[in-house]
Amino acid sequence: MFGSSRAERDSPEYREAYEVGKLLAENGYSVCNGGYDGTMEAASRGCKEAGGRTIGVTVEVFGSRLPNEFLDEEVGTASLLMRLDKLTALADAYVVLKGGLGTLLEMALVWNLHSLQVYHDKPIILLGPAWRATVEAISQHLMIRDIDLAAFTFAATPADTLRELARLGVQGRSDLNP
Repeated sequence: MFGSSRAERDSPEYREAYEVGKLLAENGYSVCNGGYDGTMEAASRGCKEAGGRTIGVTVEVFGSRLPNEFLDEEVGTASLLMRLDKLTALADAYVVLKGGLGTLLEMALVWNLHSLQVYHDKPIILLGPAWRATVEAISQHLMIRDIDLAAFTFAATPADTLRELARLGVQGRSDLNP
């Protein structure tokens, strides 16, 4: 999962991430994200409280920043690029929440990897109306092909995210959960 570290605990973004994490765990999925606060904490918390497994991929460049308390496993990396590589490799699918520049970078990376047929078998689910508007704006102003746009699946709610994962054939893996 990709999302913002800036989401406050009482924000709609935090609550949405919590709900996605919870639903994922209840359906046999593990949650892997950047491991820090904001929506990363929320998704990890929701997953953990529902009995799921959580993985946080952290990075040395953030220095003294501590990972959130809801992680079962922390995978430390030395650089931001190594972190992105690990996050993309560990996933069976990508769920992208509303976020900022970092989230946009992560979405663009997995989109490009999908387009290059590197991870074309890993669905990209964009959660919430902000992503549809963002993708429409990008496609209007950049040289984006229809086949590139087909990489995305849009979900309006956390429950829609689960339905789309099932529809796309991405199953939870009980071997990853405690």
